Amino acid sequence: MKETQQTELKTLDKPWGHYAPTAATRVLRLIAVLGASRGQLRKWVARQWKKSGWHFVDYEKQGIRYRLDILNNTTDEKILTSSKIYDKEEIEFLAERGSGLNSCFVDVGANTGYYSLSLAQKGFKKILAIEPNPPTLSLLKKNVELNGLESVIEVIPVCVGEEGDVSFYSTGVLGGASRLAPSASAGEITLPSLPLEKILLMQGIDKISSLKIDIEGYEDRALAPFFLHAPESLWPIRIVIEDCHKDKWETDVVELMLEKGYRLVKQTRGNAFLEKDE
Repeated sequence: MKETQQTELKTLDKPWGHYAPTAATRVLRLIAVLGASRGQLRKWVARQWKKSGWHFVDYEKQGIRYRLDILNNTTDEKILTSSKIYDKEEIEFLAERGSGLNSCFVDVGANTGYYSLSLAQKGFKKILAIEPNPPTLSLLKKNVELNGLESVIEVIPVCVGEEGDVSFYSTGVLGGASRLAPSASAGEITLPSLPLEKILLMQGIDKISSLKIDIEGYEDRALAPFFLHAPESLWPIRIVIEDCHKDKWETDVVELMLEKGYRLVKQTRGNAFLEKDE
């Protein structure tokens, strides 16, 4: 009897192509390629993938290899099933700072690596991919390895915040784990945490071209101390910050950045784009 991915041990050490899409999913892939996988149709396509017994999917898109976890990660599901390039505007905005010889991108809440891999492809010479959640971290490392980018992308397995061991909560959705407990049923683990400034100093980073931060409502605790205490020479030129959970913030960190001289370039439903002069 043919074994499905759901009954197979969910290990990541299989060679590239082990979880490649099969002929049975050809129609689903064709819908995305033809540009029709949007809105409700995209959600239907995603449901069909999951019903077919898939857990991991090895998939190449825009020249980047991904091992996607479509059952537990919303971003991975969108990479596979969407006809559009996920977060295209955000990627292009951050990528405009990637052409310099010493260009550096900092990815706070790197998830399984979509932003880090995309911006490595766009030419950034040094990338810090900061991700503490253990299962997400394993997939992030695998995606970096699959693309041969170990010399460009440095994976940093810590939370960003106050220094010490901290509580971290997971709902089982890889991209939804957070320092903030989302519900009483969320699983709690203890993970190391470091201030952003200390992470940068430990990695020898003295200038950031672009930074993305998406840590499920903890963005203010990670960034506010940085902008209050770190030297201005360390401040990123461009920033994309997820602000759809700003109701959880203790400090309006976007307002703080505006007070520090940043300009709000664009506001989408979930993210704010900011820039400062060099």
